[in-house]
Amino acid sequence: MRFLHTADWHVGRQIRGRSRAEEFRAALGEVVGIAVQEGVDAVLVAGDVYEHAAPTPEADALVFEAFLRLHEAGVAVVAIPGNHDSAARFEAFAGLLRSVGVRVVPRVRPPAEGGIVEVPSRSGDEVAEVACVPFVPERRFGDAAALFEGSERWFQAYAQGMGDLLEALAAGFTPGRAHVVLAHLFTDGALVTPGGGERELTIGMAYAVPPSRLPGTVSYLALGHVHLPQDVRGSPAPARYAGSLLQLDFGEAGQRKSVTIVDVAPGTPAKVREVPLTAGRPLADVRGTLDAVIARGRELGDAYIRAFVETDGPVPGIADRVREELPNALDVHLVYERPERPDGGREPVGSLHPRDRFVAYHRHHHGADPPAELMAAFDEVLALELEEG
Repeated sequence: MRFLHTADWHVGRQIRGRSRAEEFRAALGEVVGIAVQEGVDAVLVAGDVYEHAAPTPEADALVFEAFLRLHEAGVAVVAIPGNHDSAARFEAFAGLLRSVGVRVVPRVRPPAEGGIVEVPSRSGDEVAEVACVPFVPERRFGDAAALFEGSERWFQAYAQGMGDLLEALAAGFTPGRAHVVLAHLFTDGALVTPGGGERELTIGMAYAVPPSRLPGTVSYLALGHVHLPQDVRGSPAPARYAGSLLQLDFGEAGQRKSVTIVDVAPGTPAKVREVPLTAGRPLADVRGTLDAVIARGRELGDAYIRAFVETDGPVPGIADRVREELPNALDVHLVYERPERPDGGREPVGSLHPRDRFVAYHRHHHGADPPAELMAAFDEVLALELEEG
């Protein structure tokens, strides 16, 4: 049987307040097109379907449109929530989604109670089994573990306990079928880019499952949570993070996004290959003098830009100049040598008077002190605030 493995859609995410709805629509359309072209039996969505637990109607429309297009093409879907998603919301929609061929497993369940989903091939000649492991917050691990017999023997540490949970789920597979694990979790050693959109609280060592604890008796582990597409080194069975649909923030600038095509058969490791995605606007860091930044930015077309302008010191209005020349410049930073305090540190912003804090903010973002008329307006607002407070 053949699956398309995808994850970390994060539909509804913006970048610096700008909508990316059209980019998500194009990327999801590309996923559907690849699924049809490759003749897959099902699409596996490994969590973080949405950016927010309470998505906007626009985000819902994009996701449901993709599911409907897959249903019309005869492609089933198995999906789980990630740490950005609401498990309760997935549970509420599960019945409706099932009517269009989307099987949602919103919470960890024992194999016989829906934790393992049967996925028939499009021809009806074969059946694969998918064990589903939605994201489990550390504070809720005890609830998930309590569903399984003998869990009182499991280690209390989250990472070790998750390994035991995966093992217990894999023990529920039916012999003679192809077996796949669909999970949203973090594995020790996974490559994560700073500022790449993953939540630091859910990718730390406390959450890192050792690859050696992943079940080795399955054909494939379809993972979500890490945005850089990559294989999991040290796993006893083929395991992979599909990665995110788009370059979500500048920590992902330059990353090639993709989906994974997986061919599975009973009792054998899966055959895995990567299919690149081309939709979505690239993100790029540009560094140099003002003229060099503008020239390079123009070469990058519709890419979103984070600009680092090298100067000798503060230059009033330079950020506005960059944005005027490069409308896609979302961040503009001035790079110059800044004097340090005599003690080698910098005064904490939180300790400053509100007026000084505003000046520090303006210097950081614009490379110069705020003009007199702006300070006058700030002083007026601050005075009113103090009077009312």
